[in-house]
Amino acid sequence: MAADIGQALAYLRKCKTTKGNSVYDELALALAKVLEDRPVNAVEALETAVLSTPPAASLTVPLVPATSAAAAAKAVATAALFGEPAEVLDPESGEPIEPDAPNDFECEDVEGDGNLFDALGVGLGRPEMQAAMLAVKKLGEDAKRGVATVRFFGKFFGTQADYYVFETTLKDNPDMPEAPEGTVPYEPYGEGVNAYIYFVSNTLGGPLTQLPYVTPDQLKASRLLHRFLTGRLDAPVSAYPAFPGKEAEYLRTLIARISSATVCCPVGFFLADEDSAELSPNDEWEPLKGREMGLPVNWAHRYPHIKDQGRTVTYKRDPPDEEEEPEKNFWTAEEMEEGPAPLSPLDQDNPLALRDGDPVPPPAWSPLHASASVTTRNQVAGVRSNRWPGAVCACAGRHFASLYVGWGLKAVNFTPAPPPPPAAQWAEPLLESNELPPKPAPPEEDEDE
Repeated sequence: MAADIGQALAYLRKCKTTKGNSVYDELALALAKVLEDRPVNAVEALETAVLSTPPAASLTVPLVPATSAAAAAKAVATAALFGEPAEVLDPESGEPIEPDAPNDFECEDVEGDGNLFDALGVGLGRPEMQAAMLAVKKLGEDAKRGVATVRFFGKFFGTQADYYVFETTLKDNPDMPEAPEGTVPYEPYGEGVNAYIYFVSNTLGGPLTQLPYVTPDQLKASRLLHRFLTGRLDAPVSAYPAFPGKEAEYLRTLIARISSATVCCPVGFFLADEDSAELSPNDEWEPLKGREMGLPVNWAHRYPHIKDQGRTVTYKRDPPDEEEEPEKNFWTAEEMEEGPAPLSPLDQDNPLALRDGDPVPPPAWSPLHASASVTTRNQVAGVRSNRWPGAVCACAGRHFASLYVGWGLKAVNFTPAPPPPPAAQWAEPLLESNELPPKPAPPEEDEDE
């Protein structure tokens, strides 16, 4: 009996009225008014207090009605992001449950990054970056996620919805299955293309979805496609050649390719280990002044290069006999590829393809400055990627950041892959057969007839 009463109280606390209060609170106020006034006819007074229509001023009506379900979901997510956290009630007792202690994590200065990009006239703008900062805080403090570090990666536009992407490392990495036998092995969590785990949401403050790991086959297939995102992770990737996965996997390949090519740091800020290529801060680094950070030569790639094999570290098959030298051309061109060294400067990137009317090929990066004046002190400077439109890097003193806001389309002269060749004709001569098809069996007669 006590459990039934507790569940009933929890239900009354959960249900909301048009005033925005719970049914439990409204009934408590009505009973308190009856007990305070003590009218002659208490039943009628209680009915009047409960059933009376609230004044129009107290009704919770949005000033601007939502134009769609997506707009309404965004409004709810934004209100939850900037407002007080919702109370979680115990279904048995109806009492509020104490929330878990916030998770300890590290993150970059998202609001400060927004100021850098705003000074250069790029990015999302300060209001949206403020919301991104709160979304990073919400994700990092979630004890169930177990996040160790968080970075706001950026935003992908879609035809039906957008994606906000958060780059994280977890305190405990999930298990990853092994690659099928005879294929290129996957890079494990914490290494290479799977060094980070990404979460996405369609609205800042909305529900987050963890993207899957990325495989070499998916990266190789992604390089052959040039298509818009829909904004639905479960949408099929309708393209040729066929992509091994849905839009969640395709989005993950785009994040891997863009982060490898456009996440940068000032030259000399990190030092790379000769054996493991791990990065460590350089204590002797001194920031450049003025507009010098607008030159690509002063920026370096922070993440390793993804090779044609779909990995950052080339995988080579073992020779059949380890004691003998492998035959000539035993390893493929992908297995013999040697990528650029860690922390390679941006000025070493290949220029874009020559376009009609251009005397020289466009450079891979263009400078960005907060002021056209050369004499302005302490101004923000950075670079913009021409190969991945929407990718920018900004720096002021020791504070630097990278951000991507775009459609996930590479600026290349894209040529769709040709369809496969038609099937060959039957090699043997076609002869007419004199054999008749088998005679069908007669239908069985019913015993009743």
